[in-house]
Amino acid sequence: MQTISEALTEAARREPDLASYYEFHRTLLELQEKVKGEIAATLEMADEEALRARVLQGLPLISFAQLPIEAERFAKLVSTAAQLWVEYDPELAAQAVPDDPAECLALARQRFEEGQAREEHDREQGEITLAQVSVDLALKPYLEWAAEQVLPHLNQELWKRGYCPVCGGAPDFATLDKETGARHLLCSRCDSLWLYRRLGCHFCGTTDHTKLFYYPSEDGLYRLYVCQGCRRYLKTIDLRQAGRAILLPVERVTTVAMDAAARQAGYR
Repeated sequence: MQTISEALTEAARREPDLASYYEFHRTLLELQEKVKGEIAATLEMADEEALRARVLQGLPLISFAQLPIEAERFAKLVSTAAQLWVEYDPELAAQAVPDDPAECLALARQRFEEGQAREEHDREQGEITLAQVSVDLALKPYLEWAAEQVLPHLNQELWKRGYCPVCGGAPDFATLDKETGARHLLCSRCDSLWLYRRLGCHFCGTTDHTKLFYYPSEDGLYRLYVCQGCRRYLKTIDLRQAGRAILLPVERVTTVAMDAAARQAGYR
């Protein structure tokens, strides 16, 4: 099976104009995968009954306190992520990034809590800073590590909410199942994949068909779903049309043209 690194290298070869973009993400994903693989800890989880109760209440299954983050190591990871961003976009070099472990950890907790989406409200966010995005990137391997252990304990039929059942994050990608066409959402933070209803906006919850549209790609593999109510969009891949192995972290990156088209049309 093709690896994420190989897939992004191939994408750079196909689209030389985006080579630096793909190389940046390849390096970043390799770093995150390395960090995740080095986590030597056991996730302390509630028992099955307590997990079920949280699901029924619409509460994410993990908290920031459960993440095995060691402050000094995390601060170095934040610094490395910031350096990668600045190499890709030198205009960010003037922005400050905390190097104090305690400050990095405090910002990580803040970002974890701020990143918890909810169906009942839609938060406007200002432009993200280099410090914030670097902390988010450093958090990702820890969230992925936790998600891989928690998700098997989730009864998918009991959730079906528009935010992640593991960490509470918002989705930034979706799939249509190869067998049934069921829709699954992909968390932007921990890469959890969870079942969601086929019709309806996962951001604002509307099921008004006059506000919901999608634009298919020429080959039918991709769909850009948009909501006229909340002006949000969601990239989706129809696995029924895929004639190759699909790596979702790669698809999230290589569909950047869909992001550009959606934003140019006024969606976010």
